Order: sequence, then structure tokens, then C-alpha cells
Amino acid sequence: MAKIGEPLSLAAQLLAEMIRLDTSNPPGNEEIAVQFLEGELAKEGIRSEVFMPEPRRANILARLKGKKAGRPVVLLGHLDVVPAHDEGWVEPPFSGAVRDGFIYGRGAIDMKSQVVCHLLAFIDLARSGVTPERDIIFLATADEETSGPLGVEHVLHKVDDLPRASFVLSEGGFITDGNGMSHARVSVGEKQVCWFMMRARGRGGHGSMPHRDNANDKIVRAAHRIISEKRPLRPTPIVTRYLNGLLRGRKVGGMTFSSLRDALKHKGFRAFIEDDPALNSLLSNSVALTMLQAGDKVNVIPPESVAYFDARILPDVEHEAFLEKVRKTAGPEVEVSLVNESRSVPSPYNTPYFRHIAKAVRGLAGPIPVLPFMTTGATDLRHFRSLGIPAYGIFPTFLPDEEHMRMHGVNERLSIASLEKGLSATGEIVRSLASYAPPG
Repeated sequence: MAKIGEPLSLAAQLLAEMIRLDTSNPPGNEEIAVQFLEGELAKEGIRSEVFMPEPRRANILARLKGKKAGRPVVLLGHLDVVPAHDEGWVEPPFSGAVRDGFIYGRGAIDMKSQVVCHLLAFIDLARSGVTPERDIIFLATADEETSGPLGVEHVLHKVDDLPRASFVLSEGGFITDGNGMSHARVSVGEKQVCWFMMRARGRGGHGSMPHRDNANDKIVRAAHRIISEKRPLRPTPIVTRYLNGLLRGRKVGGMTFSSLRDALKHKGFRAFIEDDPALNSLLSNSVALTMLQAGDKVNVIPPESVAYFDARILPDVEHEAFLEKVRKTAGPEVEVSLVNESRSVPSPYNTPYFRHIAKAVRGLAGPIPVLPFMTTGATDLRHFRSLGIPAYGIFPTFLPDEEHMRMHGVNERLSIASLEKGLSATGEIVRSLASYAPPG
């Protein structure tokens, strides 16, 4: 691990430099990161293509030719990050500063570190002179953080063989100590986005003369009904496999876990799940009130009030059915409408690709469980899964839950030691994928 005054490894240098490139989305400006990656590839004599659907919104693709054309393997990452402000950070969020063995900055976890590891593993394979069985594509895209059309969606329409890829590797899982047990989460599916807004209209007026037609009052009442509603815990196949593999034989919620189906019958286990936001979201539809917009003066009752909700629904739930239930709960005082949605199709996990990843992870971390996982957030992998392409999310390094919780938050950081381990395991995965010839 690097100390103050010691030179950084190449991976750490590249990550620090990429963090300094502010690609906050909105507005995006991924072009500056694309130019950086283009330069690193050019140093190795690797040609790349840039796809720019709008000014400053860029994507980059590079390719190592395989023995057989078609059905490439894709190393996918996104270059945009969520916005960040200096308040609360021990180092400025776009400084890429190194402090106590950690690289600080927006994107340190999500996901410029993995982009760097994909880049260096891709370059290492090119240097080796080995011809992969299928083309290996390095793809770094725009617009992931706002689920927009300027990234993966755009490139899928521009690159003929991309919609016929054999496998895609990206973000979504890692090695963790969640629930007191070291294990690897390999994301093979994700919850569906169902963002909605609630609008109330009323009679404006002076704040000194309250009345019963206040739009804010209507929003507060309806929002309270929505966020206080108890949502049932319901197992799905991926989460059942994950929790059975993680918890079987362990004492949780005042009982010895044997299977998820049986455990959900016990009040103590249900309380254990409901007290853990991450586990609760794996087993239920979730709704979070995230934005409120109303009024511009403390002494004025506004005629309109708006609230926004981030809902993530289980993969087998229909969006309209979910929203209809929300409307009934909210009541007639407000209007509820869909803001954004994504559909979710899980990937199979009894595949050679899963076994390649498991082997590389155990080579790094020892004989730990490597389990299929469902992410509660949305990723660009959904675009490939919807085409029937196996698409897994894992950054193969150790990331404790307390560090993972910094993602999108204050003091996002990654230890240099974790970055180096992630690079080593990523290289092993890429070499394995290069040597595997998928049928067809």
C-alpha cells in the first residue's frame, strides 16, 4: 500500500487522473474522459472508435480481434458520475487525493476504478500477443447515471456485432463481509426502476390565513400513506439462491436458517430482514421519497406541490400494476404519474462465464462462497440482458459494506490495496474469457 511520498502504481495514477476529470451527470461531459482513455490506448498502438451522440457526450470502444468473428466479449464501464459538492468531504470530490492508503473522489467506486482495471487488463492481453477465441471489446460509455439514451443504447445501434455479444462484464457486485461472512456477489439481475411523481393542486394564498385546500397538505398526507405502507417480503429465484447460499446453518433472527422459504415464516427472521435496508430491498418493492418541490416564500401558500419517489420493484412485478396500487394508496387528492422506468430480465448463472469468475475470485480471496446476486440499483447491463446476452456485474475486489455505502455519498474512496487486487483478479477473468470459445 502506498504511503505519503511513495510513487503510486500505474492503476492508482490512472484512477486519480480520471477522478480529476469531472464527468458529473448532469451535465455529463464524458468526452474529457474519452480523450484520456483514447490517449492511453494510443500509447499501446490500439485503435479506438469514439461515438458522440451529442456535443461533449462521448463513448469509446476498442477491440482486440479474435480467432473467430462475431459474438464478442465486452468489458463494459461507464464514465459519468453522480454530482458531488465539497461539503463534508475530507478531500475535494474531484481531487483524486491519496490519504491513508485510499484514493478519494467521486467515481472511486462507481465506477472509474473498474474502468481502469478493464483498461489495464485489456492492454495486458494486447501486449501478451495472445489471440483471443472471440473479439474482446473494451467499452466505456456515457449517460449511465441518468439511465439516458446517450451511452450504451446509442452504441448498440452503431456497432453491428454488439447486440450479438456472447458475454458482458461490468459493475454490480464485489467481495464483501456482508452479514459477517466473506463472500462474492455476482450480479446476474437487478430490480426494475419505477420512478414516479405525485402532484397536488390547491388554492394559493397568504400564509397567515390557512385553509383546507393547501397543495402542500395534500402532498404530505398522500406521501405519508405511501412511505408508511408495509410492503410484503417476497422471495425471487436469484435472491433465494443468494440467501440460501449465504445464511444456511447460521443463527439469524433468533433461529437457525435452513431455507429462505421456511425462514420467512418466522417473525424474528422477518424483523431481521426489515431492519437491514439492503436485505429488505432484495425481498420487497421499495419506495423512497427523494425530492419535494413547492413554494418560494415562507408566507405564501403555493397553488401546486410536487413530490418525486424512487421506486425499485422486483423483476416479476408489472409497472402499471405497481403504480395503480400507489394511486389507490395515495388517494384522490393527488395525481401520480410515471417519470422513468427500466425493465429487468435476469441472466442465467449456471454458465462457464460464472465458473470463470468464481475461479478468479477464489484465487484472490480463498475458498469463499461466490453467489448470484440481484442489485437493487439499475445498471447498463439491463440493455444486454434484454437481448438474451449473459451479463454479469462484479468488480472482483474486497469492498466492505461500510465502504460500499460511500458510493454516491460523501467521501467515496477506494483503497489502493483493493484497487491492485481488483486489477489482478480482473486480469485473470479477462484471460479466462479470452481462452474460452463459446458455442455458435
